[in-house]
Amino acid sequence: MKNGTLYGKKIKQAYSKFRGERTSEPPDVRPPVEQLILAVLSQETSLDRAEKAFSQILDDMVDYNELRVSTPAEVSSSISKHIPRSVQRAKTLLTVLNAVFQLEYTISLEHLSSKGVREIKSYLSDLDGITPYTMASVMLWSLGGHAIPVNDVALEFLKENDLVDANASSAEVQSFLERHVSSSDAKEFCMDLDAVVRSRKFGLNGKSKSSKAPKTKLTEGKAKTKKKSTAKKNGTAKKKSAVKKKGSAKNKSATKSKTKKKKTASKR
Repeated sequence: MKNGTLYGKKIKQAYSKFRGERTSEPPDVRPPVEQLILAVLSQETSLDRAEKAFSQILDDMVDYNELRVSTPAEVSSSISKHIPRSVQRAKTLLTVLNAVFQLEYTISLEHLSSKGVREIKSYLSDLDGITPYTMASVMLWSLGGHAIPVNDVALEFLKENDLVDANASSAEVQSFLERHVSSSDAKEFCMDLDAVVRSRKFGLNGKSKSSKAPKTKLTEGKAKTKKKSTAKKNGTAKKKSAVKKKGSAKNKSATKSKTKKKKTASKR
């Protein structure tokens, strides 16, 4: 990632501010396939919401195989209360689970526990529907690897606060963070980051949070249109006012003329 040294300093400063934001301690190690499902669900939302969606799936489905053969609409119905773009998330989840089944003839990734880091990464990266975030999440939470999973909302937050390069991909950001966050701090860092992203209580770049929406091309365009509309209305109002004044002046002049004629006729 560009300017890694500069952003490395910023990340350390920022982490000193949001360290401890998490409201709970890192969870126990999960089976890899469970973490895979959670990672797909949390791609675009918080870990907390993904956990709730996962619990709902467990309530609605008999097992992971029933989940695998479900339709996107059925899965979406289970998770839509907690997950944004639930239909797309459901499709991705089914794609990943079916990719696992085609390789293993079961919904399990327990065999990865005995593999080396390179083998695990190679295996996961070949699965259809997998993302850098999903892969890093399984590595960190289930297989004990050193990884810093960064989902879409966390990536947006880091860029907004100028903590990473604005053009960096999620894979680049994850690799960068892995060099600046130790393996012993990785889980706590991820939970703290998730918590501060959810709360958005303060800006980590030293700028105060504004309640005003940021200016975009769309809002700027609307503002210009509004100004033009206001100017047009003012122009129309001025024209009407001018016409009204002229009309009033003519009426007064006509009235005076009639009064003068009457007085002249009376004198005669």
